[in-house]
Amino acid sequence: MNTLTVILLVTIHHLAYATNQNPGHLKPFGSVGSLLNISELYNEFPTVVEFFTNYLPKSEPIVSRQVLINDKDYSVWQTDEKLENNVYGLSTLNIEVESFKSKQRKKVQMTFGEFLDRYRKEPLLFVNPVPTILQKYLVVPKPLQCDVVIENFQSTILLINGMNASPLMIGEDHDRFHCIIRGHKRIVLVNTFKYPDVRKTILPEKRGHRGPSINPDKVDLDQFPAFANIDYHIADLKSGDCLFIPNSWLFQERTLKDTISVIYNIKHHQALHLDVDQLNICSNYDPTFTLDQVVWPAEPRTFGEVIMNLINSKVQDFDKWQNAFSKHLSFDLASDSTGSALFEEFFDSVDIDSDGQITNTEVDQIKGMHQHHITDILFEITKLVHSRQTANASIPVDFNDTQSTEDDDETDKSDL
Repeated sequence: MNTLTVILLVTIHHLAYATNQNPGHLKPFGSVGSLLNISELYNEFPTVVEFFTNYLPKSEPIVSRQVLINDKDYSVWQTDEKLENNVYGLSTLNIEVESFKSKQRKKVQMTFGEFLDRYRKEPLLFVNPVPTILQKYLVVPKPLQCDVVIENFQSTILLINGMNASPLMIGEDHDRFHCIIRGHKRIVLVNTFKYPDVRKTILPEKRGHRGPSINPDKVDLDQFPAFANIDYHIADLKSGDCLFIPNSWLFQERTLKDTISVIYNIKHHQALHLDVDQLNICSNYDPTFTLDQVVWPAEPRTFGEVIMNLINSKVQDFDKWQNAFSKHLSFDLASDSTGSALFEEFFDSVDIDSDGQITNTEVDQIKGMHQHHITDILFEITKLVHSRQTANASIPVDFNDTQSTEDDDETDKSDL
């Protein structure tokens, strides 16, 4: 055997050994490996007490099958034509949708009727709070029909889209019911409490250290070894089904046909402290209690209210504060280098001991010259956001990123 042959054999052996042998390597997220079914209830939700003393605090997902099919207006949602014909004024309602053409993401204005005509043929997505005009056609899920629970409602989101695959997402500070009114979705969940390295991959502990994004259609286990040999919890959801997704579980959804979903977000930290005695005296399920009858908590009107809501919710770290301020400003501060730098200056100014977390004690020290300095930074942030929104209202944003996090934390203090 000559030297060239030996080198060739060694090279072939090395390449074969170096190739990742995990069957999930370069496969779609959650398609191969330890695939676990989620516990199911048929034709019923958990009771209010069961949900808030078992599933939510124990971080256990649950599928409720066919729980929407008897809702009084369920049939209205089953075709676009029925929606337009039954909901007066829907067709002419002006809305904002997201368009994903040529890997670019941009917001587009159109009427609801135009969106319904186009979303099955084009990469369009409607994801917004449920429009007022549609709220009376949605019955509040049974576990949420209680006065003490309503106070912990975060938001209700309507999502309409054609076939697609979402990025990987984490709802950091809220739990959610994901309900399918029409269509078919496959949702994959990973328990990040069980697999903390998965969480660190999506949400690095050090701000500014987020690595390359994960392609959910072809997960590279060499690049992201935390995703090898983990349990994937699978939910195959069809019209009428609802899935409870616990706080901090990673999830990814694949829409298998044109689908309408409603997402009910619940404030996680507040829900953990609900009084069981109050839950036990909740009224019986009311099939006529629709979203339009819900009295929503007031949105924060000032930066001071945002700060106090964060403090009262025990939210302390940089990313969550930045997300809350971004929501308040309707502008993604993290996506703008100047905005991100200004917010980091604000955060560091409030974070007196520089430990990466803001506490109630530190907020109480916002006074005098310290308050004046912080107010100046917030003014600069507001001015920047206004200029960006004015200049870039119609400029598309590059959408190569395929992972995201969700942090809809509600945020309460008088103006600074």
